[in-house]
Formats: sequence, C-alpha cells, structure tokens
Amino acid sequence: MTINDWIQDTVTNLSKSGSSSARLDAELLLSAVLYKPREYILAHGEEELSSDELLQANKWLERRIKREPIAYILGHKEFYGRDFIVSPNVLIPRPESETIIEMLKNLQPDTIIDIGTGSGCLAISAKLEVPKSRVIATDISEDALQIARQNASGLNAEITFVMSDLLSGIKTINSDEPVTIVANLPYVDNSWPTSSETKFEPSIALFAEDNGLNLIKKLILQAKRKLRQDDNLLLEADPRQHKSMTEYAKKHGFCLEKTEGFIALYKFQV
Repeated sequence: MTINDWIQDTVTNLSKSGSSSARLDAELLLSAVLYKPREYILAHGEEELSSDELLQANKWLERRIKREPIAYILGHKEFYGRDFIVSPNVLIPRPESETIIEMLKNLQPDTIIDIGTGSGCLAISAKLEVPKSRVIATDISEDALQIARQNASGLNAEITFVMSDLLSGIKTINSDEPVTIVANLPYVDNSWPTSSETKFEPSIALFAEDNGLNLIKKLILQAKRKLRQDDNLLLEADPRQHKSMTEYAKKHGFCLEKTEGFIALYKFQV
C-alpha cells in the first residue's frame, strides 16, 4: 500500500467515525510512523509502506477511530512553540492557555507559582520566557509531576516541583519581590456537554463542583493568605464563569485588572 492509498483510506474511516480533522489526523499519524515531516508525506505519495509501518499506522488509526486524542497517541503536544510530553495522566495543553505566558512576559514577576501544573507546560514556558523568574510548580498528582519533571529536564528549565493540594504544600513564598500565581485548574462543570475526546483526559484535571468554580475559589482563599499588596493572580476559566469568579475574588481582596479570552488577571489589594 502506498502513502496516498493509506491516507485516502484513513480519511474515509476517520470521517465515518466523526472526526472533523480526518486529513490532518491521517497525515500526523503517518508522519510519526515514518519519522518524517508532513511535507514528506505530501511529496512522496507513491512510496510503498512496509508491513511494519502499516501495522503501526493501523494500530494508531484504531485508537483515533475511538476518538482518543492525537496527543495521547503520539505522546506529545506543542505549547508556545515547544514540544511537551503528555500522557493520560495529564491534561493536554490548550492554545487558550498561551495567553497566560503573554501576560507573564508583560508582568515580569520575580517569582511565579504554577498551581496544578500537569504537564508543566505553563511553568516551563514561563521560566523559559521570563528567565529571571524563580518558578515553583505544584500538583496533587505524583504521576503528573513525573511528566512535568521529564519536560523540564528535556527543555532545560529549572523548576522547583512540589506535590501539593493547591497552595497547601507551600508554607511561605519567601520573596521580597513581585509574585504571580498562575493556575489552569479544573473548571468544567459536570453538567456541561463535553466532546468525546475529553473522556480520555483525567477527570481530576477537568471537572469541578460549584458550577466549575470549587477549586478556583479554594485557591483564591489560600492565595489571599500568601500574597502581599500588588501581587498578581492569573486564572483560567470559561468566559461565562468570569463574572462569578470576579465577584468572589473581589470579596477576598483581588481587583480585576484585565481579561483576555479565557484568562483573568487579578491584583491583590490588602
């Protein structure tokens, strides 16, 4: 079977399974099997695939037909221009979260604390984009922290990792300079419709009670006991939650500075 034949058959099968990105999925899977860029796939359509290559490609195709995310099948996902290892133990990085890195570059804090780091994509990107910052990353899952450590090592980012339920494992921040806490915590309410692919992601990283705001509210309460005047809190949530989140944050000393997409920036006013 040639590259073109496999791509065409795969596009048909993925389309039947409900994929809206069948052609892209097919090219990504075969590129990974052949260890070649997508451009190679497009330019060498008449090349014959070996039996081993077909076997691997078809194994991955079966997983994709069942709606398993491409990132989990291939074991990596790009975030802010860098490649991160991912597994079903961590949430797949989303482009919406990249706004957090843009805001951090503007803020230039001396200390950044990433709560619920998962794959470490935010903490590591923050360290590499704001290299003067000391970066601490926490997660309640040791499995997630193992992935984050692998990513930090592979991308040469110096991060302090702490197993912690939100901020509870950080007794004191020990900084006389500006601090920014960032968090992409679970904020999906259990009643919301979700895609078939989210069932493959860890529910602990996706869903929260209280209209999706339970953990965010818990972090706000912890943060107000750790932060000082004019320190910052960067939170990701669905835009439809921002009003309720901001009202709650205001009651606890956090003033909304700006929102952009899914991201809200708050300043702590003692």
